[in-house]
Amino acid sequence: MTESTIEPDIEKAFKRPDKKTEIYFSLSSFFGILMFGLWGQIQFFSVAVLLIPILWIPLMYLTYSIVDGFNDPILGYLTDRSKKFTKKYGKRFPWIMIGAILGPIPLLLVFIPISDSILIAAIWITIMMCTYESFATLREISHQSLFPDLFRYDDQRAAVSGITMLITVVAQVFGAIAIPLIIASLGGVTNPAAFLGVAIFVTIICYILIFPYSRGVRETPEMKELRVKLDQEIKEHEPVIKIVKRVLKDRNWMAIIVAFLLWGIAALCFSAGMGFFILHGLGLGIEVMILPNLLALAFALISVPLWVKLPRKIGMKKSYILALASAAFVYLAFFFVTDYWGAVIVYGLIGISYSACWGIIFNIIQAEGIDNAAAKSGKRDEGTYIGILRVFSAFIYFFQTLIFAIVWGYFGYEPAKGPNQTSPAIFGLKFAMSIIPFIIALIGIALFYIMYQLDKEDAIANKRKLLELGI
Repeated sequence: MTESTIEPDIEKAFKRPDKKTEIYFSLSSFFGILMFGLWGQIQFFSVAVLLIPILWIPLMYLTYSIVDGFNDPILGYLTDRSKKFTKKYGKRFPWIMIGAILGPIPLLLVFIPISDSILIAAIWITIMMCTYESFATLREISHQSLFPDLFRYDDQRAAVSGITMLITVVAQVFGAIAIPLIIASLGGVTNPAAFLGVAIFVTIICYILIFPYSRGVRETPEMKELRVKLDQEIKEHEPVIKIVKRVLKDRNWMAIIVAFLLWGIAALCFSAGMGFFILHGLGLGIEVMILPNLLALAFALISVPLWVKLPRKIGMKKSYILALASAAFVYLAFFFVTDYWGAVIVYGLIGISYSACWGIIFNIIQAEGIDNAAAKSGKRDEGTYIGILRVFSAFIYFFQTLIFAIVWGYFGYEPAKGPNQTSPAIFGLKFAMSIIPFIIALIGIALFYIMYQLDKEDAIANKRKLLELGI
Protein backbone atom coordinates (compact mmCIF):
# COMPACT_ATOMS: atom_id res chain seq x y z
CA MET A 1 0.00 0.00 0.00
CA THR A 2 1.29 3.51 -0.81
CA GLU A 3 1.08 6.46 1.51
CA SER A 4 -1.37 8.20 -0.82
CA THR A 5 -4.10 5.74 0.09
CA ILE A 6 -4.16 6.96 3.70
CA GLU A 7 -5.44 10.36 4.77
CA PRO A 8 -2.95 12.43 6.84
CA ASP A 9 -5.26 12.71 9.88
CA ILE A 10 -5.71 8.93 9.84
CA GLU A 11 -1.95 8.44 9.93
CA LYS A 12 -1.68 10.79 12.92
CA ALA A 13 -4.45 9.02 14.78
CA PHE A 14 -2.77 5.66 14.22
CA LYS A 15 0.62 6.89 15.49
CA ARG A 16 2.24 4.42 17.87
CA PRO A 17 1.77 5.27 21.56
CA ASP A 18 4.99 5.49 23.57
CA LYS A 19 6.27 2.92 26.06
CA LYS A 20 4.90 4.82 29.08
CA THR A 21 1.41 4.61 27.60
CA GLU A 22 1.83 0.86 27.11
CA ILE A 23 2.81 0.42 30.77
CA TYR A 24 0.15 2.72 32.24
CA PHE A 25 -2.52 1.13 30.03
CA SER A 26 -1.47 -2.30 31.30
CA LEU A 27 -1.91 -1.24 34.95
CA SER A 28 -5.56 -2.12 34.45
CA SER A 29 -4.54 -5.70 35.07
CA PHE A 30 -3.11 -4.93 38.53
CA PHE A 31 -6.24 -3.59 40.17
CA GLY A 32 -8.36 -5.80 37.92
CA ILE A 33 -6.59 -8.87 39.31
CA LEU A 34 -6.86 -7.63 42.89
CA MET A 35 -10.59 -7.04 42.53
CA PHE A 36 -10.96 -10.39 40.79
CA GLY A 37 -9.11 -12.03 43.69
CA LEU A 38 -11.46 -10.33 46.14
CA TRP A 39 -14.45 -11.32 43.98
CA GLY A 40 -13.20 -14.90 44.11
CA GLN A 41 -13.66 -14.90 47.88
CA ILE A 42 -17.42 -14.28 47.63
CA GLN A 43 -18.35 -17.90 46.98
CA PHE A 44 -16.34 -19.24 49.93
CA PHE A 45 -17.46 -16.33 52.15
CA SER A 46 -21.10 -17.10 51.32
CA VAL A 47 -21.14 -20.85 51.87
CA ALA A 48 -18.46 -21.36 54.53
CA VAL A 49 -18.68 -18.16 56.61
CA LEU A 50 -22.27 -16.95 56.29
CA LEU A 51 -23.49 -20.56 55.78
CA ILE A 52 -25.77 -19.67 52.89
CA PRO A 53 -27.19 -22.97 51.54
CA ILE A 54 -25.31 -24.41 48.57
CA LEU A 55 -28.42 -24.50 46.37
CA TRP A 56 -28.90 -20.76 46.86
CA ILE A 57 -25.48 -19.94 45.40
CA PRO A 58 -26.34 -20.80 41.75
CA LEU A 59 -29.51 -18.70 42.10
CA MET A 60 -27.46 -15.74 43.35
CA TYR A 61 -25.02 -16.08 40.47
CA LEU A 62 -27.84 -16.65 37.98
CA THR A 63 -29.35 -13.31 39.04
CA TYR A 64 -25.95 -11.71 38.66
CA SER A 65 -25.46 -13.37 35.26
CA ILE A 66 -28.82 -12.18 33.95
CA VAL A 67 -28.08 -8.60 35.00
CA ASP A 68 -24.62 -8.89 33.49
CA GLY A 69 -26.09 -10.38 30.33
CA PHE A 70 -28.37 -7.35 29.88
CA ASN A 71 -25.72 -4.82 30.84
CA ASP A 72 -22.93 -6.01 28.59
CA PRO A 73 -24.43 -5.46 25.12
CA ILE A 74 -26.35 -2.36 26.22
CA LEU A 75 -23.30 -0.66 27.74
CA GLY A 76 -21.16 -1.76 24.82
CA TYR A 77 -23.63 -0.34 22.31
CA LEU A 78 -24.14 2.92 24.23
CA THR A 79 -20.41 3.57 24.64
CA ASP A 80 -19.91 2.90 20.93
CA ARG A 81 -22.62 5.48 20.20
CA SER A 82 -21.49 8.01 22.81
CA LYS A 83 -20.75 11.48 21.34
CA LYS A 84 -21.21 14.00 24.13
CA PHE A 85 -17.76 13.73 25.74
CA THR A 86 -15.69 12.57 22.77
CA LYS A 87 -14.31 15.93 21.65
CA LYS A 88 -13.12 16.93 25.12
CA TYR A 89 -12.35 13.65 26.88
CA GLY A 90 -12.32 10.91 24.23
CA LYS A 91 -14.55 8.02 23.13
CA ARG A 92 -13.61 5.58 25.88
CA PHE A 93 -11.79 7.53 28.60
CA PRO A 94 -14.81 8.94 30.52
CA TRP A 95 -16.48 5.55 30.85
CA ILE A 96 -13.26 3.85 31.88
CA MET A 97 -12.80 6.39 34.68
CA ILE A 98 -16.40 6.18 35.91
CA GLY A 99 -16.13 2.40 36.16
CA ALA A 100 -12.70 2.50 37.79
CA ILE A 101 -13.71 5.04 40.43
CA LEU A 102 -17.11 3.63 41.41
CA GLY A 103 -16.47 -0.09 40.87
CA PRO A 104 -14.59 -0.96 44.09
CA ILE A 105 -17.31 0.45 46.39
CA PRO A 106 -20.04 -2.22 45.96
CA LEU A 107 -17.40 -4.97 46.01
CA LEU A 108 -16.30 -3.69 49.40
CA LEU A 109 -19.90 -3.61 50.60
CA VAL A 110 -20.33 -7.32 49.77
CA PHE A 111 -18.25 -8.19 52.81
CA ILE A 112 -20.17 -6.03 55.29
CA PRO A 113 -22.68 -8.31 57.07
CA ILE A 114 -25.86 -6.26 57.40
CA SER A 115 -28.08 -8.87 59.04
CA ASP A 116 -28.04 -12.18 60.90
CA SER A 117 -30.73 -13.39 58.50
CA ILE A 118 -29.26 -15.70 55.88
CA LEU A 119 -31.93 -14.65 53.37
CA ILE A 120 -31.21 -10.94 53.79
CA ALA A 121 -27.47 -11.61 53.60
CA ALA A 122 -27.92 -13.52 50.34
CA ILE A 123 -30.07 -10.75 48.85
CA TRP A 124 -27.58 -8.07 49.96
CA ILE A 125 -24.63 -9.90 48.43
CA THR A 126 -26.54 -10.44 45.18
CA ILE A 127 -27.46 -6.76 44.90
CA MET A 128 -23.88 -5.66 45.56
CA MET A 129 -22.56 -8.22 43.07
CA CYS A 130 -24.88 -6.85 40.38
CA THR A 131 -23.97 -3.24 41.19
CA TYR A 132 -20.27 -4.02 41.10
CA GLU A 133 -20.73 -5.86 37.82
CA SER A 134 -22.35 -2.83 36.19
CA PHE A 135 -19.43 -0.52 36.98
CA ALA A 136 -16.84 -3.21 36.21
CA THR A 137 -18.51 -3.88 32.86
CA LEU A 138 -18.47 -0.19 31.98
CA ARG A 139 -14.73 0.00 32.63
CA GLU A 140 -13.73 -3.34 31.15
CA ILE A 141 -15.73 -3.03 27.94
CA SER A 142 -14.39 0.46 27.34
CA HIS A 143 -10.83 -0.61 28.19
CA GLN A 144 -10.96 -3.69 25.93
CA SER A 145 -12.55 -1.64 23.15
CA LEU A 146 -9.73 0.91 23.37
CA PHE A 147 -7.03 -1.77 23.02
CA PRO A 148 -7.43 -2.63 19.29
CA ASP A 149 -8.08 1.03 18.49
CA LEU A 150 -5.12 2.49 20.40
CA PHE A 151 -2.64 -0.25 19.49
CA ARG A 152 -2.96 -0.96 15.77
CA TYR A 153 0.17 -3.01 15.09
CA ASP A 154 0.73 -6.70 15.87
CA ASP A 155 4.14 -6.20 17.45
CA GLN A 156 2.78 -3.51 19.77
CA ARG A 157 -0.30 -5.56 20.63
CA ALA A 158 2.00 -8.43 21.52
CA ALA A 159 4.23 -6.08 23.54
CA VAL A 160 1.29 -4.59 25.46
CA SER A 161 -0.16 -8.05 26.07
CA GLY A 162 3.24 -9.16 27.36
CA ILE A 163 3.52 -6.16 29.68
CA THR A 164 -0.05 -6.76 30.84
CA MET A 165 0.78 -10.38 31.61
CA LEU A 166 3.89 -9.40 33.56
CA ILE A 167 1.92 -6.88 35.61
CA THR A 168 -0.80 -9.50 36.07
CA VAL A 169 1.75 -11.91 37.49
CA VAL A 170 3.08 -9.25 39.86
CA ALA A 171 -0.48 -8.49 40.97
CA GLN A 172 -1.20 -12.19 41.40
CA VAL A 173 1.93 -12.65 43.50
CA PHE A 174 1.00 -9.64 45.59
CA GLY A 175 -2.57 -10.88 46.05
CA ALA A 176 -1.57 -14.51 46.57
CA ILE A 177 0.59 -13.49 49.52
CA ALA A 178 -1.36 -10.56 50.94
CA ILE A 179 -4.94 -11.91 50.86
CA PRO A 180 -4.35 -15.21 52.71
CA LEU A 181 -2.02 -13.54 55.24
CA ILE A 182 -4.49 -10.76 55.99
CA ILE A 183 -7.35 -13.25 56.40
CA ALA A 184 -5.21 -15.48 58.64
CA SER A 185 -3.99 -12.55 60.76
CA LEU A 186 -7.52 -11.17 61.26
CA GLY A 187 -9.00 -14.38 62.63
CA GLY A 188 -9.01 -16.85 59.75
CA VAL A 189 -11.59 -18.03 57.23
CA THR A 190 -14.39 -18.33 59.79
CA ASN A 191 -14.23 -14.65 60.78
CA PRO A 192 -16.30 -12.24 58.60
CA ALA A 193 -14.12 -9.31 59.76
CA ALA A 194 -11.10 -10.94 58.11
CA PHE A 195 -12.74 -10.76 54.69
CA LEU A 196 -13.81 -7.16 55.29
CA GLY A 197 -10.21 -6.30 56.16
CA VAL A 198 -9.04 -7.74 52.85
CA ALA A 199 -11.75 -5.81 51.00
CA ILE A 200 -10.64 -2.51 52.55
CA PHE A 201 -7.01 -3.27 51.71
CA VAL A 202 -7.81 -4.07 48.05
CA THR A 203 -9.99 -0.97 47.68
CA ILE A 204 -7.20 1.34 48.89
CA ILE A 205 -4.69 -0.19 46.45
CA CYS A 206 -7.14 0.19 43.56
CA TYR A 207 -7.69 3.88 44.21
CA ILE A 208 -3.95 4.53 44.37
CA LEU A 209 -3.43 2.87 40.97
CA ILE A 210 -6.18 4.83 39.23
CA PHE A 211 -3.93 7.88 38.88
CA PRO A 212 -1.19 6.35 36.68
CA TYR A 213 -3.75 4.15 34.89
CA SER A 214 -5.69 7.23 33.79
CA ARG A 215 -2.65 8.37 31.80
CA GLY A 216 -2.52 5.13 29.85
CA VAL A 217 -6.16 5.19 28.72
CA ARG A 218 -6.28 8.88 27.82
CA GLU A 219 -6.85 9.20 24.08
CA THR A 220 -4.66 11.50 21.99
CA PRO A 221 -6.05 14.70 20.44
CA GLU A 222 -5.75 13.05 17.02
CA MET A 223 -7.84 10.06 18.12
CA LYS A 224 -10.49 12.36 19.57
CA GLU A 225 -10.63 14.36 16.35
CA LEU A 226 -10.94 11.19 14.28
CA ARG A 227 -13.77 9.86 16.46
CA VAL A 228 -15.62 13.19 16.23
CA LYS A 229 -15.21 13.12 12.48
CA LEU A 230 -16.51 9.55 12.23
CA ASP A 231 -19.50 10.43 14.40
CA GLN A 232 -20.29 13.42 12.20
CA GLU A 233 -20.05 11.28 9.08
CA ILE A 234 -22.31 8.68 10.75
CA LYS A 235 -19.82 5.96 9.91
CA GLU A 236 -20.44 4.18 13.18
CA HIS A 237 -24.24 4.35 13.51
CA GLU A 238 -26.36 1.25 13.01
CA PRO A 239 -29.43 -0.14 14.87
CA VAL A 240 -28.46 -2.38 17.77
CA ILE A 241 -30.53 -5.33 16.50
CA LYS A 242 -28.72 -5.21 13.18
CA ILE A 243 -25.33 -5.19 14.92
CA VAL A 244 -26.29 -8.08 17.19
CA LYS A 245 -27.39 -10.14 14.20
CA ARG A 246 -24.12 -9.32 12.45
CA VAL A 247 -22.11 -10.37 15.49
CA LEU A 248 -23.99 -13.63 15.93
CA LYS A 249 -23.40 -14.44 12.25
CA ASP A 250 -19.67 -13.74 12.57
CA ARG A 251 -18.31 -17.27 12.74
CA ASN A 252 -14.84 -16.23 13.86
CA TRP A 253 -16.09 -14.01 16.67
CA MET A 254 -18.51 -16.69 17.83
CA ALA A 255 -15.60 -19.15 17.88
CA ILE A 256 -13.75 -16.81 20.25
CA ILE A 257 -16.86 -16.45 22.42
CA VAL A 258 -17.51 -20.20 22.66
CA ALA A 259 -13.87 -21.04 23.39
CA PHE A 260 -13.60 -18.36 26.08
CA LEU A 261 -16.90 -19.35 27.68
CA LEU A 262 -15.96 -23.01 27.97
CA TRP A 263 -12.41 -22.24 29.07
CA GLY A 264 -13.79 -19.83 31.67
CA ILE A 265 -16.17 -22.42 33.14
CA ALA A 266 -13.43 -25.06 33.27
CA ALA A 267 -10.82 -22.68 34.71
CA LEU A 268 -13.19 -21.39 37.38
CA CYS A 269 -14.16 -24.91 38.44
CA PHE A 270 -10.47 -25.66 38.85
CA SER A 271 -9.41 -22.47 40.65
CA ALA A 272 -12.50 -22.16 42.86
CA GLY A 273 -12.26 -25.81 43.80
CA MET A 274 -8.63 -25.49 44.85
CA GLY A 275 -9.46 -23.45 47.95
CA PHE A 276 -12.12 -25.93 49.07
CA PHE A 277 -9.78 -28.85 48.39
CA ILE A 278 -6.93 -27.36 50.43
CA LEU A 279 -9.11 -26.24 53.34
CA HIS A 280 -11.65 -29.04 53.53
CA GLY A 281 -10.14 -31.86 51.48
CA LEU A 282 -6.68 -31.74 53.05
CA GLY A 283 -7.64 -29.95 56.28
CA LEU A 284 -4.98 -27.24 55.93
CA GLY A 285 -5.08 -23.48 56.60
CA ILE A 286 -5.67 -20.77 54.03
CA GLU A 287 -2.08 -19.55 54.31
CA VAL A 288 -0.81 -22.70 52.53
CA MET A 289 -2.59 -21.48 49.39
CA ILE A 290 0.29 -19.04 48.96
CA LEU A 291 2.74 -21.62 47.59
CA PRO A 292 0.59 -23.18 44.82
CA ASN A 293 -0.53 -19.71 43.73
CA LEU A 294 3.05 -18.46 43.60
CA LEU A 295 4.17 -21.48 41.61
CA ALA A 296 1.33 -20.96 39.13
CA LEU A 297 2.38 -17.35 38.74
CA ALA A 298 6.01 -18.35 38.27
CA PHE A 299 5.00 -20.66 35.40
CA ALA A 300 2.83 -17.88 33.98
CA LEU A 301 5.78 -15.49 34.04
CA ILE A 302 8.19 -17.99 32.53
CA SER A 303 5.78 -18.78 29.69
CA VAL A 304 5.21 -15.15 28.64
CA PRO A 305 8.00 -15.13 25.98
CA LEU A 306 6.60 -18.39 24.58
CA TRP A 307 3.12 -16.98 24.04
CA VAL A 308 4.46 -13.69 22.67
CA LYS A 309 6.59 -15.43 20.03
CA LEU A 310 4.52 -18.52 19.20
CA PRO A 311 1.75 -16.77 17.19
CA ARG A 312 4.35 -15.33 14.83
CA LYS A 313 5.51 -18.83 13.98
CA ILE A 314 2.37 -20.98 13.96
CA GLY A 315 -0.43 -18.39 13.88
CA MET A 316 -3.11 -17.38 16.37
CA LYS A 317 -5.45 -20.33 15.84
CA LYS A 318 -2.86 -23.02 16.57
CA SER A 319 -1.45 -21.00 19.47
CA TYR A 320 -4.86 -20.66 21.13
CA ILE A 321 -5.62 -24.37 20.66
CA LEU A 322 -2.27 -25.23 22.23
CA ALA A 323 -3.02 -22.96 25.19
CA LEU A 324 -6.44 -24.56 25.71
CA ALA A 325 -4.93 -28.04 25.45
CA SER A 326 -2.29 -27.26 28.09
CA ALA A 327 -5.09 -26.28 30.50
CA ALA A 328 -6.99 -29.51 29.78
CA PHE A 329 -3.90 -31.56 30.62
CA VAL A 330 -3.60 -29.88 34.04
CA TYR A 331 -7.27 -30.49 34.88
CA LEU A 332 -6.92 -34.19 34.13
CA ALA A 333 -3.64 -34.49 36.05
CA PHE A 334 -5.18 -33.01 39.20
CA PHE A 335 -7.58 -35.93 39.49
CA PHE A 336 -4.62 -38.10 40.55
CA VAL A 337 -3.42 -35.69 43.26
CA THR A 338 -3.56 -37.14 46.76
CA ASP A 339 -1.54 -34.73 48.93
CA TYR A 340 -0.51 -31.11 49.36
CA TRP A 341 2.74 -31.27 47.39
CA GLY A 342 1.03 -32.96 44.49
CA ALA A 343 -1.57 -30.19 44.53
CA VAL A 344 1.17 -27.55 44.59
CA ILE A 345 2.98 -28.98 41.57
CA VAL A 346 -0.05 -29.66 39.39
CA TYR A 347 -1.81 -26.41 40.28
CA GLY A 348 1.40 -24.54 39.47
CA LEU A 349 1.33 -25.86 35.90
CA ILE A 350 -1.95 -24.06 35.22
CA GLY A 351 0.06 -20.84 35.03
CA ILE A 352 1.35 -21.84 31.58
CA SER A 353 -2.12 -21.80 30.03
CA TYR A 354 -3.33 -18.94 32.23
CA SER A 355 -0.85 -16.47 30.76
CA ALA A 356 -2.20 -17.32 27.29
CA CYS A 357 -5.92 -17.97 27.75
CA TRP A 358 -6.57 -15.04 30.07
CA GLY A 359 -3.75 -12.81 28.85
CA ILE A 360 -1.51 -12.69 25.81
CA ILE A 361 -3.15 -14.98 23.26
CA PHE A 362 -6.69 -14.03 24.19
CA ASN A 363 -5.97 -10.29 23.98
CA ILE A 364 -4.41 -10.64 20.54
CA ILE A 365 -7.05 -12.98 19.14
CA GLN A 366 -9.80 -10.61 20.35
CA ALA A 367 -8.12 -7.75 18.49
CA GLU A 368 -7.72 -9.96 15.41
CA GLY A 369 -11.41 -10.85 15.51
CA ILE A 370 -12.46 -7.20 15.90
CA ASP A 371 -10.17 -6.16 13.03
CA ASN A 372 -11.83 -8.77 10.84
CA ALA A 373 -15.31 -7.61 11.80
CA ALA A 374 -14.47 -3.94 11.20
CA ALA A 375 -12.83 -4.68 7.84
CA LYS A 376 -15.96 -6.49 6.67
CA SER A 377 -18.56 -4.03 7.96
CA GLY A 378 -16.62 -0.79 7.57
CA LYS A 379 -17.64 0.16 11.12
CA ARG A 380 -15.87 0.13 14.48
CA ASP A 381 -18.22 -1.49 16.98
CA GLU A 382 -15.64 -2.78 19.47
CA GLY A 383 -17.82 -2.05 22.49
CA THR A 384 -20.78 -3.98 21.12
CA TYR A 385 -18.61 -6.93 20.10
CA ILE A 386 -16.93 -7.07 23.51
CA GLY A 387 -20.33 -6.61 25.15
CA ILE A 388 -21.83 -9.61 23.37
CA LEU A 389 -18.81 -11.72 24.27
CA ARG A 390 -19.44 -10.74 27.87
CA VAL A 391 -23.12 -11.71 27.61
CA PHE A 392 -21.96 -15.29 27.22
CA SER A 393 -19.07 -15.08 29.68
CA ALA A 394 -21.45 -13.55 32.26
CA PHE A 395 -22.85 -17.03 32.85
CA ILE A 396 -19.47 -18.58 33.68
CA TYR A 397 -20.02 -18.19 37.43
CA PHE A 398 -23.57 -19.52 37.21
CA PHE A 399 -22.50 -22.68 35.39
CA GLN A 400 -19.56 -23.20 37.75
CA THR A 401 -21.68 -22.84 40.90
CA LEU A 402 -24.39 -25.04 39.36
CA ILE A 403 -21.82 -27.75 38.61
CA PHE A 404 -20.52 -27.54 42.17
CA ALA A 405 -24.02 -27.64 43.67
CA ILE A 406 -24.98 -30.73 41.66
CA VAL A 407 -21.72 -32.63 42.19
CA TRP A 408 -21.38 -31.64 45.86
CA GLY A 409 -24.97 -32.66 46.51
CA TYR A 410 -24.49 -36.01 44.80
CA PHE A 411 -21.29 -36.89 46.65
CA GLY A 412 -22.37 -35.44 49.99
CA TYR A 413 -19.94 -32.55 50.35
CA GLU A 414 -21.10 -29.93 52.90
CA PRO A 415 -18.95 -26.78 53.35
CA ALA A 416 -20.38 -26.24 56.85
CA LYS A 417 -18.56 -29.40 58.00
CA GLY A 418 -15.19 -27.85 57.18
CA PRO A 419 -12.42 -30.47 57.04
CA ASN A 420 -14.70 -33.18 58.48
CA GLN A 421 -15.70 -34.54 55.08
CA THR A 422 -16.36 -38.13 54.02
CA SER A 423 -14.19 -39.87 51.41
CA PRO A 424 -16.96 -39.67 48.76
CA ALA A 425 -17.30 -35.92 49.46
CA ILE A 426 -13.57 -35.37 48.89
CA PHE A 427 -13.80 -37.44 45.72
CA GLY A 428 -16.65 -35.18 44.59
CA LEU A 429 -14.50 -32.12 45.23
CA LYS A 430 -11.77 -33.45 42.94
CA PHE A 431 -14.23 -34.67 40.32
CA ALA A 432 -15.82 -31.21 40.05
CA MET A 433 -12.45 -29.47 39.68
CA SER A 434 -10.70 -31.96 37.40
CA ILE A 435 -12.71 -34.41 35.28
CA ILE A 436 -15.59 -32.05 34.49
CA PRO A 437 -13.26 -29.15 33.53
CA PHE A 438 -11.22 -31.58 31.40
CA ILE A 439 -14.30 -32.61 29.42
CA ILE A 440 -15.45 -28.99 29.03
CA ALA A 441 -11.99 -27.97 27.80
CA LEU A 442 -11.96 -30.71 25.15
CA ILE A 443 -15.33 -29.55 23.84
CA GLY A 444 -14.04 -25.97 23.68
CA ILE A 445 -10.96 -27.02 21.71
CA ALA A 446 -13.02 -29.00 19.19
CA LEU A 447 -15.53 -26.19 18.59
CA PHE A 448 -12.86 -23.53 18.22
CA TYR A 449 -10.92 -25.67 15.75
CA ILE A 450 -14.02 -26.14 13.62
CA MET A 451 -15.36 -22.58 13.78
CA TYR A 452 -12.31 -20.26 13.63
CA GLN A 453 -11.18 -19.62 10.04
CA LEU A 454 -8.75 -16.67 10.16
CA ASP A 455 -5.08 -17.18 9.34
CA LYS A 456 -2.04 -14.88 9.33
CA GLU A 457 -2.67 -13.70 5.78
CA ASP A 458 -6.26 -12.75 6.65
CA ALA A 459 -5.07 -10.75 9.66
CA ILE A 460 -2.56 -8.78 7.55
CA ALA A 461 -5.16 -8.11 4.86
CA ASN A 462 -7.65 -6.83 7.45
CA LYS A 463 -5.16 -4.31 8.85
CA ARG A 464 -4.50 -2.95 5.36
CA LYS A 465 -8.18 -2.61 4.68
CA LEU A 466 -8.79 -0.73 7.93
CA LEU A 467 -6.17 1.83 6.91
CA GLU A 468 -7.75 2.18 3.48
CA LEU A 469 -11.20 2.65 5.05
CA GLY A 470 -9.85 5.26 7.46
CA ILE A 471 -11.26 3.57 10.55
